Amino acid sequence: MKYLLSCALLLISCNCFAKFDGLYLSSGLAKSSLTLNGVEIDLDNGLFIKAGYPFMLAPEYYLIVELEYNKLGDYEHHYSNGANYDNTEVEASSIGANLKYQSYLFDTEFYLASILGVHQYSLDLMVDTYSQNTLNGKTITTTITGENSISEVGLSYGVELGYSLPYSLNIAASYTMGRIIANGIGIDFITSQVTLSYVF
Repeated sequence: MKYLLSCALLLISCNCFAKFDGLYLSSGLAKSSLTLNGVEIDLDNGLFIKAGYPFMLAPEYYLIVELEYNKLGDYEHHYSNGANYDNTEVEASSIGANLKYQSYLFDTEFYLASILGVHQYSLDLMVDTYSQNTLNGKTITTTITGENSISEVGLSYGVELGYSLPYSLNIAASYTMGRIIANGIGIDFITSQVTLSYVF
């Protein structure tokens, strides 16, 4: 019993936390939304993978270069009521590089990072809508059908709060915003991530 207690105390007290001092891989779940023409669309099934390398500026302060692929998610809406129907599908992703300035807080294992990124955003849209409305005895028919694929480079920025765990692991939560301009129309992306990282 004394042996087990001693081992447990040793594990707790050892300085073996996985601070970012080498190449790391990260993955996790993401929740994203996009705003197009003032309409906000919540995306589902987001996930991502990252690889990064830190450069120490001073003890507890790092500049990190990071590559990221982010499946921002997808959206489907299918509605039918008599002759009226609406089928809308959206799928979004991004790939790019981030520059992170990261500092540990008050000699603890908690860290805070600011994020600046350049990403290639890809967006696939499909709309098939038909509606009939009667106004003053006249029937007004509206039909919108089309598909479009958008791929544009945009900037992103955000913040990350994390904690260094034992055994080369880190856990973090981040919030980022990005924007692209496609055909003169601004498209905004907001992404929240929960990240688990392994430091080699």
